[in-house]
Amino acid sequence: MKRTKYVVALVLLMGVLLTACGGSTDNGNSEEVLTQAAQIAMDGLTQTAAAAPPTSTNTPEPTATNTIEPTPTFTNTPFSAFPTATNTQQSAQNNTGKPCWRGNLETETIPDGSEYFVGRVFTKTWRIKNTGTCTWPADTVASFVGGDLMGATSVVTVTTFEIAPNEYLEISIDFQTPSSPGTYKSNWMLRGGGAIFGVGETGLSFFWVEIEAKPINN
Repeated sequence: MKRTKYVVALVLLMGVLLTACGGSTDNGNSEEVLTQAAQIAMDGLTQTAAAAPPTSTNTPEPTATNTIEPTPTFTNTPFSAFPTATNTQQSAQNNTGKPCWRGNLETETIPDGSEYFVGRVFTKTWRIKNTGTCTWPADTVASFVGGDLMGATSVVTVTTFEIAPNEYLEISIDFQTPSSPGTYKSNWMLRGGGAIFGVGETGLSFFWVEIEAKPINN
C-alpha cells in the first residue's frame, strides 16, 4: 500500500516538472516548486527504504559437536570372589561324616609272617565290609598297588554284583612264593566307580599279604 502512495507522488512530481517546463514565467516559483518536489521525492524514497522489510541474513546454525562418552572402566573380579562349585551328590553322601568309599577288614586267611617254601602256590582271602556311604559297583576289582606281586595278576575281578553299605565282599587272590628266601609283602586296594579306595578310618589304607619264603632242605 505504501509503495502505491509513493508511486503516485512520483507521478505528480513528473506532472509538476512538466508544467514548470511548459512556459511558466514565474521562475522563482518554478524553482521553489522543483525544490519542494525534490524534497518530497527524497523524503518518500527515504520512508520507502525505511519501511522496506529488513534484508534477511542467514545466521549459521551452531556447529554440532560430538560429545565423546567416557570409556567405561572394567574391573577384573578375582577368582576367589566366585563361589566354589561343590559336588552335591558327594556332599549329600558325606553328610553323615563317613567317607563315600571305605571298607573295613573283618577277617583274613594266612596271617602275616606265615612261612612257605620257595615256589609254593597259595591263596589269600580277605573279608571286607563296605563301611562307606557309596555302593560298590558290580565291576569293582582288586588292584595291586605296591610291594611284591608274587606271581599274582595285577588286577583281579572280585565281584559280579553290587556291594551296598554294610554288606560284605570276599576277595581271594592266588600267589606264589618267590624263588629266593626272604620276607615278601603284597599291597592291594579296591577300584570301582571311578575311585580307588581301601580300608581303615579314611578308606585309604592297603590290605595285604605278608609271608616268609623258606628254602627247601635237601
